[in-house]
Amino acid sequence: MSTTSPRPASARLSNGQEIADLARAEEGLISRRIFADPEVYELEQERIFARGWFFIGHESEIPEPGDLVTRSCGIDPVILVRDDEGVVRVFLNSCRHRGMRVCRTDRENASFLRCPYHGWAYKNDGRLMTAAAEEHYEEGELDKPNLGLIPVAQHDSYQGLIFATWDPEAPPLHDFLGDMKYYLDIIVGRTGGVEVLGPPQVWDVETGWKFATDNFTDNFHVFSAHHSLVELGMLPNDPDFASHGHMIVAEEGHILHLTGGAPTEEYELFGLPHELRAQIPDHLTPEQVEMARKTAYSAGTVWPNFHWLQLMSSGTIGQRDVPFLNFRLEVPISPTRTRMWSWLAVDRDASPEFRKATYETYARTFGPAGIYDQDDMENWEDCTRAALGPAAKQHTLHHTMGIAREIDESWPGPGRAYADAYGEMTQRSWYAAWRTYMTREVTA
Repeated sequence: MSTTSPRPASARLSNGQEIADLARAEEGLISRRIFADPEVYELEQERIFARGWFFIGHESEIPEPGDLVTRSCGIDPVILVRDDEGVVRVFLNSCRHRGMRVCRTDRENASFLRCPYHGWAYKNDGRLMTAAAEEHYEEGELDKPNLGLIPVAQHDSYQGLIFATWDPEAPPLHDFLGDMKYYLDIIVGRTGGVEVLGPPQVWDVETGWKFATDNFTDNFHVFSAHHSLVELGMLPNDPDFASHGHMIVAEEGHILHLTGGAPTEEYELFGLPHELRAQIPDHLTPEQVEMARKTAYSAGTVWPNFHWLQLMSSGTIGQRDVPFLNFRLEVPISPTRTRMWSWLAVDRDASPEFRKATYETYARTFGPAGIYDQDDMENWEDCTRAALGPAAKQHTLHHTMGIAREIDESWPGPGRAYADAYGEMTQRSWYAAWRTYMTREVTA
């Protein structure tokens, strides 16, 4: 009989380097080694991706019984399904016989899932219904009630966002989100709920996953990295244009920006159409409404790798800015390769005209063909290549902007808020969480 007990995680890499020294977040010094090193990547699989809560999908993607999509929980393939009784379930996408994926489509509607290798068939609630050549098993050799699809340890949702974890000891999702729920309400609960438009875009990038994560809490790269849009008149010709707002640490690792746009009514309340703005006071507190009123742009991260981007952008030269809400996820495939997932979301009560405008603007600006993502991916790939060599691994990257900045005690919301949306306070919080996960006890 085996037992499990906590044991200290190895505190050092094979060369003797302290793992805690790789992310000296309080000093703003982050080792280049963590972005592309195979040994660090292998440790992340056990200490982060086997233990954290991960975004799986949105409830609107599986509205009917039998609807399913295939995704990842951490790095493991899973099936997100609404079974025939309407219950949402999440299973490892792997047959109990030889491990073949039982679902090889991105999405479908099915009451049964049949493994293409040997034909084992499962109900969409996970039960094994039939196995190949059952008559050739002797008594006791095929325990069908205990050979159903493997469920995740826990799954839950908040504001329609479905998360799951492989760790039975992980805190409940609502505890894990903590103060971040207050800000998720502002982003996805502002009019009573959002829904996803169409399937997500999925593409691979030759980058370490943390470079992409770092980018989504960085406002001040926009003027430089996307300067071609400034030259085309699609972004303001002002290096500080995205600095007017607050950076917030909701919990360690859960981070966001709330940033104002131009000081006009058009850029208040995320730039939403007036019929949607009218619904906001019905769903948020007065303090939350005031935060939304001052916000045109928001970027947030739920630890470790789920993001939202609430932006106003022009999709073509001369077009007025149009708002859109984008969900993002990075799934590492190797130390230097990452699979990007990108969803467009819209308020459920949005008009057909707004849905069309927000979709067209999003498609032209983000995703593998979008203006912004093409700029960012080139930077992430070059940053990754530069982190591979033995010389680079001896040095740190610089994350000290705002390291002495004081907390804005007048901020009415939860968490630690900092005035000025240019800074690296949120990055340092994210790397502090990375260090915590990488050095805490593991189960033996």
